[in-house]
Amino acid sequence: MRHPTLSLVIGLTFLGSAAVNAQDIENGQRLSQRWCTACHAIGTPTAKTSRIISFAAIAEKPGMSAELIASFLMLPHSTMPSLPMKEQDAKDVAAFIMKMKK
Repeated sequence: MRHPTLSLVIGLTFLGSAAVNAQDIENGQRLSQRWCTACHAIGTPTAKTSRIISFAAIAEKPGMSAELIASFLMLPHSTMPSLPMKEQDAKDVAAFIMKMKK
């Protein structure tokens, strides 16, 4: 005999944990507007001749993923300021950037 209650509890547990780990694109947008606009175009793509790298251009790079972006954001870089970014914030910003992919 199967236990439908147990199956329901297990299913809800997995759904709940996925919701906790889900990226918050709106938070990513807020953080991007606060931290990234000095060096990046976070809305519309920039002209090809511009030195500013747009989020859309980043998202369109071959092989780019939210995981790669989040990992990149967590590491120090000489070309970027050191931001007080938590792992979840990096994931949120990465999700916002990948939202720009066409």
